[in-house]
Amino acid sequence: MKALVIGAGIAGLSAAWHLQQAGINATVLEARDRIGGRVWTDRDFADIPVEFGAELIHGRGAEVNTWGWIRKLGLRTWHWNKLDDSMIRSEAGDWQTMGEARAQSPELDVTRSWELGDVPEPRADEDLGSYLQRIGFSPAQIRYVQRSFANAEGDDMRYLNAKAHAQLFHDSDASEDYSDHRILDGYDAYYTQLAAGLDIHLHCAVSHINWSEGVQAQVVSGASYSADAAVITLPLAVLQAARLRFTPTLPTVKSEALAGLQMGPVLKLVYLFDAPLLDPKIGAIYSAGSPPMWWSPSLGRPSGAVVWTAFATGDYARELLQLGEQSALETGLATLREEIDQPDLKASKARWVAWNHDEFALGGYSVCLPGHYAARDKLAQPTPPLYWAGEASAPHHLAATVHGAYFTGKRAAQEIIAEAGA
Repeated sequence: MKALVIGAGIAGLSAAWHLQQAGINATVLEARDRIGGRVWTDRDFADIPVEFGAELIHGRGAEVNTWGWIRKLGLRTWHWNKLDDSMIRSEAGDWQTMGEARAQSPELDVTRSWELGDVPEPRADEDLGSYLQRIGFSPAQIRYVQRSFANAEGDDMRYLNAKAHAQLFHDSDASEDYSDHRILDGYDAYYTQLAAGLDIHLHCAVSHINWSEGVQAQVVSGASYSADAAVITLPLAVLQAARLRFTPTLPTVKSEALAGLQMGPVLKLVYLFDAPLLDPKIGAIYSAGSPPMWWSPSLGRPSGAVVWTAFATGDYARELLQLGEQSALETGLATLREEIDQPDLKASKARWVAWNHDEFALGGYSVCLPGHYAARDKLAQPTPPLYWAGEASAPHHLAATVHGAYFTGKRAAQEIIAEAGA
């Protein structure tokens, strides 16, 4: 049996790896000149690996499959203790550690612990902001959720399905099962090993798939590939833009899925400074301005150059993107100067990474829209000989993560393996 895998992001690499392990011949077609998709480690910007795409391992639970590869490859990681390693600008203007701010403000603490008490469950058609207001969150709490939780989830609260996010409310920052870790050796140390030995063809943007009898994939360059099955792992926004044409047209369940999901804008502003800006123990800032979230992969350096990355999604990103790269970088630096009280701060190097401007992504990662709770399951549903993977097709609690993408690739491979009786 032969299979095609469309896309060499984590989902595609996972699918191909699991197919290969089962003895199924898999060919990966990737439009870019590199593998990894929305995981992109840069080694030229600074003297440490800098993540222009996905940056962290979210949690240590059993479903976070990344850890199996971390242990197998002997990679080094760093635990981001958000309570002790982060500073926050409070609503009152105070500059405190996250732990101090939570201890002083029960209102703030509940937006991190999500210990909501006896409150009604979200409705399927309810957006996150409306739900939080309904259960009594104050305007200050709503603002904090937007600049922390919602910004991390990928879009403004009006686009976030409250029911889809309800189980995430209990993912306390203080819990080792849900806290974040960084791969000090770079995410590419993981995905290049995942890709080792696979049959990967770069510069192969697929424009048309005929799946009437087996699968025939037509590449923009004119080349064509045939197989018995295919795993489609393209980012959600690329599928929605109809960059890939299908013959026959896809069943209604797929159009319903695509209508129920959205790929929000994700923007990173990355700066290199000649010397540390803060105490080396401070690895992150929750800003009152825009961008609202900052972190440093250079945590712990007492001297020498350091990198700080600003992360903005949703309306924060939309507003910055309208400025263009240079003005957005200047705006971000102005916010950082104000937060850390260094008005003369200058960066020796800076760049933005605007994922919705990336022609092979067209956005950051997926969110489930209010009223479309079943959309991810619909996108994941097999339509043999086509099978579906990618973070947008992951269960809600795994979506928008690297380990979620890996999970979907493995799932699609297992569906093909079961069909083939391999």
